[in-house]
Amino acid sequence: MAELHARLARLGPTIERLMSIGGTPGLALGVVCLDKPVYYANYGFRDVDKQLPVTQDTIFPVCSLAKAVTSAAMGLLVDGKKATWDSPIRDVLPAFQSTSPMLQENTTLGDILSHRTGMGWADNLILGTDGNVLLPGNDLIKFVNQQSLQCPFRAQFGYNNLHYELAGRVIEHLSGQSYADFVQDRLFKPLGMDRTVVSTPSADLNPITINYNALDDATPAPIKFLGMGDNGYGAPSGGLRSTVEDLAKFYGAFLQGIHSQFENGGSSSGTSILKQLPQITSAKIAIDQPSKHESAYAFGWARVQLPGRMGQIGLNPGLLPDGMPLVGKGTSQLVIYHQGSLPGSLALAALLPDLDSAVIVLTNSLALNDVADWVGQLVIEELINVTSDLKNDFISLAEKAVAKNLEWYPSVVEDLKKGQKSGTQPKP
Repeated sequence: MAELHARLARLGPTIERLMSIGGTPGLALGVVCLDKPVYYANYGFRDVDKQLPVTQDTIFPVCSLAKAVTSAAMGLLVDGKKATWDSPIRDVLPAFQSTSPMLQENTTLGDILSHRTGMGWADNLILGTDGNVLLPGNDLIKFVNQQSLQCPFRAQFGYNNLHYELAGRVIEHLSGQSYADFVQDRLFKPLGMDRTVVSTPSADLNPITINYNALDDATPAPIKFLGMGDNGYGAPSGGLRSTVEDLAKFYGAFLQGIHSQFENGGSSSGTSILKQLPQITSAKIAIDQPSKHESAYAFGWARVQLPGRMGQIGLNPGLLPDGMPLVGKGTSQLVIYHQGSLPGSLALAALLPDLDSAVIVLTNSLALNDVADWVGQLVIEELINVTSDLKNDFISLAEKAVAKNLEWYPSVVEDLKKGQKSGTQPKP
């Protein structure tokens, strides 16, 4: 284990260079290997102005890593016979009354958790400026009910945060608790995750990171993070705030549960509070096709069989016109992963079940490329012992991604200028 920790420590200069290229002031890294001490490495600052360093108990927004929490919470209810993965949403949430006959009659829990409904996506209408969430929680179901089909039902993967907001309402209806109370009582408290919340953390939980967006010269500019989970919207899809230490406990429990439940052929085990993990982590719909090896979405997790292309839930694929690199050239390895991205934060979590290992990367900036993704892939290649001649040059890839990103800036600025109206104020 000491040898692995030494190898991971040697990645430090590359990680710092990736942070610099993208404009990420702070990053927390955790590598879990079951029955071994967790490897932690912290880089940069949680507060640039005050020069306060990132620590392993620093709270970060981790955005869509919340989806694994939501699927795990649903697994507890399914295991408790409150529903099945094939339960129609209309049966477990009577308020769901979609104007689309196809969605109303056919949508199941499994459909929303695997992003395969074809329902319209609307984040750009919901997430405003200065940390504002524009959709009040009491209007959520009304808003979801108005969404139409944008692609054929169950025909393709279509990532949609509304799916997980709907799942959160199902959890509340079936459990009789708020989403926040349910995940605290059934997941966070049993696992000792006492620095994990699903809304804006109170100041007494310090240290809490400041959040930043990278300017075009990679300078981090502080911003107010979105109030996800504060007013009834955002907790199940992207409101999770946590630390690398707490998440090491969560993903360690996932690894233990996956190992025991697949081995025993059941949906629960005496040693894990998590249930239904074979269903939660199994492939439900293909993504990134055509692909030689598996690339699919499960419930709150993506799956890729290495050698394969990771990062499909993040920002980098849109910045590399020639496609993402093949990761893990050499021995085949399954990676179950997810990413998170919102203004002020990028995150990645990856499970390697065959190695009983997990990788966690938390950052405090919406950078010029997906820094958490590159760092996660870098660490994974080290974990699976990719030989030096087959390793990816992540610094070169990061530089290419930034260059592509910056190509968009002049046209965006020009469009904004054209749309300006003199004598008016910006909307909140």
